[in-house]
Amino acid sequence: MVKVYTDKRCKYCNELKDKLNKYNIIFEDIDVDLEKNSAEVKKIFEMAGEVIIPIITIKPHLLVPKRSFNTIDQALKIILNLIK
Repeated sequence: MVKVYTDKRCKYCNELKDKLNKYNIIFEDIDVDLEKNSAEVKKIFEMAGEVIIPIITIKPHLLVPKRSFNTIDQALKIILNLIK
């Protein structure tokens, strides 16, 4: 299961979600601003070691911007390889 931790105002987050939809990749979008997601978001930011988005999880992988990928296209390529 692909999960993406995003914010509606984040252009990179929106680009990632658009590309996932374009490639028909099923994902769960976790809005980091919603109170109902606060415990999960806190945990994922702790795992990432910083507050940054979009964060992508594909168990057991944690993909963090600037460490795991530098562009959305790089992130997409990693996701496609992991879900094969």
